[in-house]
This record gives sequence, structure tokens and C-alpha cells, in this order.
Amino acid sequence: MSLAKNSMLIIDEWRMFVEHGKKPKCIRPEILKSWERCKELQIDPYGGKSNIILTKDELNKKLGKNAIFIDIVKPFMDMLYQYIKSAGYSVFLTDNEGNILCVLANTEELKLAKEFNFIVGASWGEQAVGTTAVSMVIDEGIPVSFMSEEKYCFGLKTKACTAIPIKNNQDEMILILGVATDFPNPNRQIFGMLLAIKIAVENMLRMQNTTEELSIINQNYKKIFDSISDAVIVVDNRGFVKDINSKAKKILSVDCVNVIDRNIEEVMGFCPTILEKGQGIDGNKKFIIDFKKEKLGYSVRKVIPILGRDNIANGYASIIEKAKGQIDKKTEDTGKTKALSFENIIGNSKEIKEVIKIAEVAAKNSYNIIITGESGVGKDMFAQAIHNAGSRVNAPFIAINCGAIPENLIESELFGYEEGTFTGALKGGRQGKFEQASGGTIFFDEICEMPKNLQVKLLRVLQEKQIVRVGSSKPVPVDARIIAATNKDIEEEVYRGNFREDLYWRLNVIDIHIPSLAERKEDIPFLFEHFIEKHSGKQFKEYNTNRKVMEILKDYSWPGNVRELENIAQRLLAFSKNNTILYEHLPKYIKSKDIKTNSFAQKQSLKGLEKRVILDALYENNGNVTMTAKRLGLSRSTLYNKFKKYNINR
Repeated sequence: MSLAKNSMLIIDEWRMFVEHGKKPKCIRPEILKSWERCKELQIDPYGGKSNIILTKDELNKKLGKNAIFIDIVKPFMDMLYQYIKSAGYSVFLTDNEGNILCVLANTEELKLAKEFNFIVGASWGEQAVGTTAVSMVIDEGIPVSFMSEEKYCFGLKTKACTAIPIKNNQDEMILILGVATDFPNPNRQIFGMLLAIKIAVENMLRMQNTTEELSIINQNYKKIFDSISDAVIVVDNRGFVKDINSKAKKILSVDCVNVIDRNIEEVMGFCPTILEKGQGIDGNKKFIIDFKKEKLGYSVRKVIPILGRDNIANGYASIIEKAKGQIDKKTEDTGKTKALSFENIIGNSKEIKEVIKIAEVAAKNSYNIIITGESGVGKDMFAQAIHNAGSRVNAPFIAINCGAIPENLIESELFGYEEGTFTGALKGGRQGKFEQASGGTIFFDEICEMPKNLQVKLLRVLQEKQIVRVGSSKPVPVDARIIAATNKDIEEEVYRGNFREDLYWRLNVIDIHIPSLAERKEDIPFLFEHFIEKHSGKQFKEYNTNRKVMEILKDYSWPGNVRELENIAQRLLAFSKNNTILYEHLPKYIKSKDIKTNSFAQKQSLKGLEKRVILDALYENNGNVTMTAKRLGLSRSTLYNKFKKYNINR
């Protein structure tokens, strides 16, 4: 029977079925079952337009739920559409319930599609438009070749569509990929293309699942490996390091280099002794590494062979320990993480005591912190003191100044890079700051200077607890507590769009504001004495400070804060005579009475003007803080600080 005669017969039988209930004889059993269901659902047989449309929120949930799978299928859809679009075909994708998630079509096809609501968000299941290729895939779970006259709704019988199910590793249907056209006799080769796409996508899903399973196994292994009390380094039988836990890294002081897949000689600083040689089935020589006790202040407590096939050792796990009396090399090199504590923060004022109290609470947990304050107030000291007072004290404290590293290098500094990523890259690649700080603390100074594209990547690290090195696609798990610092009004930076709001809230679990030196002037004598003692190399009692010097120091505004005061102390020590610190050795910009007076007068005048502007804005907005802040272009927190500064009572 010709296609035309068969088509006419199907349409005649359809008409007898919908109008008189007569059971058709020439259609497939599965199609008949669908027609019968459509009749029970009271689907309009002369319609074809979908009236079941997802709301915006419902659609977004569907897209979010299937985002990973859509990302895999979409490139195949694009390639197929480029190949068939000139012939008048469109490509579509639905979820496993028949809701359309994506349509690729030209303008004319879209106009025709709107006639039937063949649009993103519309349902193309049996309950919406009757029998279609999509509804048959949902019902049968198998690919459905092009169908047109067999559709239940008359309005769709002149349109042809085909669809295939895409299944996950558990053989569950997750998506339906299809092709539609405005004429009833399409090119049947396109169905073969869809089947090829199905195989390719499902293979990719299988590979992705295997990769994820291996990643989970590896992450769990790493957690166990890093949590054991012994320091372990694993070396293969060629002499290359295959793994090392955090405790071994600390003993060997190798936080700053990438040791994985590097020769043991490079890592240890000497050539290991070969104690035993053998011949493996692959022809490679086998040997055991002997870590000499006198080298680098550590010894080997035990060597455990890692056995492969036929009980032949593929490598060795060596348990190492620090030799007695050895200094922690990291502490010796940095001179920071072990030395600085809250006791090193000098001051007796109520303001500084309150800040120390907050910081001590923050040190007891591993929440992220933002430290704010003017330049030179000692934000880095507080960050180190918090680290050293917490549970991460024995792990690294890594500091990075976001404003001091060129923008084109900051990503590789933070996340590291693989070998060969760029010219001059180290052999074996390099760890980034996050890997170096894993288990400890990473301190971001001048966080507001971080480029916007890096802010996005930092946010991802905070969410996923893993990084990807530059030039790699392999995720590396990291566990670092973040302390960020800035001398800018970070809320103002968020308001102006210079700093991401979502990143701000991720970092700002605990906020610590360090007052300027001008706000705690009673601490100036204590700090000055401390710096004189620190830089003199002698006891402070041997030095006398002219009373006038101290009066001027207490009156000065200290725009450079504690850092500026330390510089002045060093200057006065350099010029001191007979262990006496004299007024005449103060710099001109501090001791000049005219400059000081004029500067002070100007400052007071500006303060008065600012206070008047704030009061006027408050009055105009009936005391509403939000509207006042918006009028002045300030954040609410900044405005509240101004209230406190100028003693403004709303």
C-alpha cells in the first residue's frame, strides 16, 4: 500500500474512532492504546494546542534540576540543528514528563509553533496534546520514529515529529530529544542521527558518573589520609612521590611546592639510597627508599611496601617523624604564625579591648571573617593572632595581598597551575595559595582590590570547597579558613557594584572593625614605648622621652595609624642623643604648630559641614535611615558609624 493511501486510511479510521467509537484495524496497538487514553482524558481531537504551560518559577526549577544534563545534550542539539535547519526542521528537548525545556527553530518555524504553543515551558505530553512522539516515548520508554497521521489531534496530523529517550546509568529516562517539521513526510535519516546522539550522550553520562564516583572515593581517601596521626609519604618504584599527607608536608616543609609526581630527590634534597633491587614483570627496576636520619631533621619509623600483581611492590609508604630538637622550618622562615598572639596587640583603651574580645571569640571557630579598618591599624596582626589562637594553629597561615599581585598572575597565585600552562611554568606545575593553606588559614589583604572575575571563582571555592588549577580540569579539595581585610568601606563597594554581594555575605560571617589610632589616643604612649623597646635592642628604661614630644604625639591625627607611629619611633631612635628622645628630631609635618593648627582647623570645619549635611538629610527624610543613606549615597552601616562619630541622635 502506498504511503498516501495508508495515510488516508489512518485518517478515515481516526474519524470513525473519534466520531462513532469504532475500533480501528490498521493502526499499531500502542497507538490505539494512546488514542483510547486520549478519549478518556477528553482531549479535543480537533485541537492540538497545548494549554498546559509551566509558570516561570516552575520552569526555572525544571531547568535547574536538569541543568547538568542539558549542558551535555545542548552541543549535540546545536550541531544537529545546523545540519537540518535549512530543510525546515526544528530540534527540541523536554524533561521526562514532556515539558519543553529548549527549542531550536528559525523565525518562521517559531511563528507556526506558537500557533500550537510549541514553546519552552509548554507541556507536550499526552494529557496536553494527545498522541505525539513525545507522549509515546514517555509511555513506551523507547525511541519513536517520525509520526504524523497517527497523532490523536487533527491539527497536528500535518506535522511530523520524532523523539528518543535519554537515560541515565540507572536506565531511568531523564530527557527526551526530538525533531519536528511542518510537513508529514520527513527525511528518515534524521531519526538515525538522533539515535547516534542518544548513544553519544548516554556514554558521556556514564563517563561522568564514573568520574564523579572516583572523585568521591578520592576525596574520602584524602580525608582519611590527611586525618591519620602519622606523617606518610608514598613513593612509587621509580622514585616519584605519588601522595603525601598534611603532616608529612609540615615535617618536610614542602607547603610551597608541588611535590606530587616529582622525583624524591627534588623533594628531600638528597638522593635516596637504594636498599634492594629486583625485576618486575614490566621490566622496571624495583627499590626501597631509605630516608637517612641525619637529613633535614627527620627520620623514617617504618616503610610499608604497596603490593600489586603477584605480590610485587609498586611503591612504598614511608612513615616519617621529626627528629628531636628540630625547629619547625615554616615558623622559622615566616616568623609570623607562631610569634603573634593577642598578647602582642598593644593597647589599654576600651576600644581596642572590645575588638580583642570579639577576635578571641572568632578564633574559637573556623568561620570566615572580614576585618575592616584604616590602613596601618594592624589588620594583619589580628588575622595572625586569630589563626594562632584557634584549632588551625599547627597548619599554615598564608597571606596574599590582592592589591600587590598583577591581575594576570593572581589566578595562578591563588589556584596554582599545571606544568606547561605558560612559558616559564615550573616543571611539575605549582601549588596555589589555597592548596598551601589547606587545613589552615588564608588571609586576603586588600580584598576589595580583587578583580571581579576572580571574585566569582573565589565564591565557587567557598561553595564547593575545591579549586581547579590553571591549565587543568581536575578539581582539588581544599579546606582553608578565610580571613579577609580591607581599608575600604566594603558595604559601599558592594553598593557601587565593585564587590559581589553574594561573596560579601559568604565572607562576612564575623566582622571585626579595628579603630584608628586617632580613635584610641590613650594607647599612643603604650605603643610608642613598645616600638622604642622593639627597635632599640635595649631596655626602654634607658631612654628618656621629652614630655613635649609625647604631647605632640598624642595631639597628632595619625593618618598612617600604628604603622606611622612605629616609623616615627624608629626615626626618633636614629636621631636620639644620650638615650634621650628630643622634640627637635620630630619631622616637620608633625611638629609644625602652624601646619598642625591649620590642619586641625580645616578638619574640624569639614567635620562640622559633614554633620550638618547628615542632619539636613535626616530632617528631609523624617529620620528614615534607609532613605537618608540612599540620599547621601552611603550604606546604612556607614551612616550609623557617622551617627556615632558625630554624636547624632535621630
